[in-house]
Amino acid sequence: MPMQCAFHPDREPVGACVSCGKLVCMECRNLIGGKTYCQPCSDIIFAAQQKAAAAPPAATTSASQPRTETPPPVIVNVNQAATPASSINTSGQGAASTLPPEIRGWNWGAFFLNWIWGIGNSVWIAFLMFIPLLNFIWIFVLGAKGNEWAWQHKKWDSIEHFKKTQHTWAKWGVILFFVGIALYAIYIIIALVIGGYFTLLNN
Repeated sequence: MPMQCAFHPDREPVGACVSCGKLVCMECRNLIGGKTYCQPCSDIIFAAQQKAAAAPPAATTSASQPRTETPPPVIVNVNQAATPASSINTSGQGAASTLPPEIRGWNWGAFFLNWIWGIGNSVWIAFLMFIPLLNFIWIFVLGAKGNEWAWQHKKWDSIEHFKKTQHTWAKWGVILFFVGIALYAIYIIIALVIGGYFTLLNN
């Protein structure tokens, strides 16, 4: 299940409260000093500020020079940093998924294994590989768009899970590519040897 706003389960979060760590949507987010807070935590801060503003002025040390006091700071839990919206796992949500910058780039698994990779990653558009003439161009399209489509069409546990899986696809794609070249070379050699043998027999 994708993470949602703590106060509106039907809405996607845009960040996390720096005080309590709860995810908040755009409506629930309150910015104080450039930092994100949820509504309950911001209410506590505002109440503390209003209480400090309503306090009577401090006693003076002399008639000519007032004694000033620094109001006590508002205590905020700094152990829970705000969660950037870009790091939230939105995989498997189709066009609504946000592609993390960490996984942008070429996908060798999609390039080498195309439609097989498409089945494993729920990218059914990879079956356009079977259309004549288009298939040669489509392997390059899959290589360029593979990461984006795989992130959009399948739910992943995390960015690391996604990267590890795509690395495995790429490794097997390269292995099978070179195995295919080797088998083709062996086939050519055998065909030449057999052809030469029958030529000698006919002579």
